[in-house]
Amino acid sequence: MRRNHRKHKGRLKAVVGHSWQLVATSVILGILFFIVVSFYVFSSVVSLNSFIVAFLLVSLLTDGLFVVIHISRKRRQRRVYFHPYKLTIVIACYNGEDVIGETIDSALKHVPPDQVIVVSDASTDRTAEIARGKGVRVIVNSVNMSKVRSINEAIPHVHTPYVLVMDDDMLISDTVLPTNLLDEGYSAVAFNVMPKKEDGLINELQRYEYRVSMQVGKHLRASKGAIGNVSGAIGMFRTEDLAKQIKLHSGQFAGEDEQRTLLAHLYGEGRGVTYTDSLAITHAPHTWKQLYRQRAYSWSTSVPELFVIYWQVLLSPKFHFLLKAEKAYLVYVYVTDPLRILFIWTLFLRPTNLIVAYVFYFALNVIIWMRLGCKDNFKTVALMPIYSIFLTLCRFIGHFYWLKEKGRYIAKGLHKFATGRLLLVEYGITFLVIIATWAISIEHFLADMNLFDKIRNDQLSSNEDTFNYDTGLAPANITVPPGANYVLVQAVQGDNSRAVAHRAVDIFLNEQPQYFDILNNDDKRWKIDALVQAGLSSSQIYANSPVRVSKDSIQKAIDLVGAQ
Repeated sequence: MRRNHRKHKGRLKAVVGHSWQLVATSVILGILFFIVVSFYVFSSVVSLNSFIVAFLLVSLLTDGLFVVIHISRKRRQRRVYFHPYKLTIVIACYNGEDVIGETIDSALKHVPPDQVIVVSDASTDRTAEIARGKGVRVIVNSVNMSKVRSINEAIPHVHTPYVLVMDDDMLISDTVLPTNLLDEGYSAVAFNVMPKKEDGLINELQRYEYRVSMQVGKHLRASKGAIGNVSGAIGMFRTEDLAKQIKLHSGQFAGEDEQRTLLAHLYGEGRGVTYTDSLAITHAPHTWKQLYRQRAYSWSTSVPELFVIYWQVLLSPKFHFLLKAEKAYLVYVYVTDPLRILFIWTLFLRPTNLIVAYVFYFALNVIIWMRLGCKDNFKTVALMPIYSIFLTLCRFIGHFYWLKEKGRYIAKGLHKFATGRLLLVEYGITFLVIIATWAISIEHFLADMNLFDKIRNDQLSSNEDTFNYDTGLAPANITVPPGANYVLVQAVQGDNSRAVAHRAVDIFLNEQPQYFDILNNDDKRWKIDALVQAGLSSSQIYANSPVRVSKDSIQKAIDLVGAQ
């Protein structure tokens, strides 16, 4: 009886857990759809406040919610220990003679020499010679094969159940390597990676950025196995999982660490990816030029590289909602970046909006800074919103650099190495998304600029942040029947659905005395206009033609905005 009771209880728990994951997935996808549509509908050059309203709304649903969730959770202390004969350390290196010796010395404090494999990726310096002098195993590639394929070369030579993949400039002398976490069933372990402390603002900004990522974001997701990215600088994996990835990983350097992590989630035998507080020190970029190259040409190209994999994670019922939420945020940022780049200059048209955006992100960073014990210089916290603009520009450049690199990658036939995936199909889908988002964004931007020019040329009169047509409520030779349930709008050369919607709402409000207060309320007017515009077809609108707009649709928009 007890056995049957436990069996039924286990089944019930599994069903409830599966149902909860389906609900969470639906909510995340719904929010993703809502914020993307909201951003594209409400962002406008014409109404200078609309961009900041959409920007802050989406920021509250993403960055704001992230902070609230993460800072409210208590850190979980975990017991970790290391079993030296279960782990092999693999170091892929290209021309690293200046750092490889110290890195190997730190690795040998944990494992014997035959459990350290250095892959010299066709290095032209003394990398292989120095490694052999340390007594470790060395593999020399005859041609440069990239970091990923160099790691793949080492995996068949690993005889332990676990692998620690690390860069040639990592120092792990005092780092605890928690093999027990893999013993517990996890697929991989992320470490607390921090840049080596140096003087200078660049180093301070990166240290704060890393600290927030490691100690705020990853702590919450660790116990759920929902870590979305094991740093390429250092990470621990199951050997069998990395062996599978020889046929699954694209081999592209951009985002190679996140791709390895998500493949461990999708195809690994473990129960997700976790995180340890064990500190590992890495060398970060020293100059703005180096930082720009790292972010624009490497980190920022990871999203298009993994765009289809993100959707595999989002649509799969087996992953925790925290992992899905992280990838949904990256999808949102990626598909809205084109319009954000095109409209970002509107912040500078109105300094108040720029200040509001800065204060919002400054406040979020202050909250995080206090949660982390005020360890970083306050000046660094104050500069983080500006630093974020720099990262946004790097992300913008990454759009185009990825396309350039994919062209070279496919031309060389390198996609054929990943025999377990249809990479050409994945890249084709991503390419279509890029084309679609840029086409929609440019059309949206040009339509707004056309209307903006009409305002500047006095074809429309400006009233603070809103605008009104001063003539032409209806064609002179057409009359609107008394009591008709539509508004008749005369479209003129250059009009679009947004202009027609605004004029139709203007006519309606002038005929309804109870709504006069809305005329000068920019926020309400713009939301009503946008809702009416969404119901208009662009095929209805052409020069010197009357357009019928249902009064019911305008009334419904007013009701939804809560204007009554």
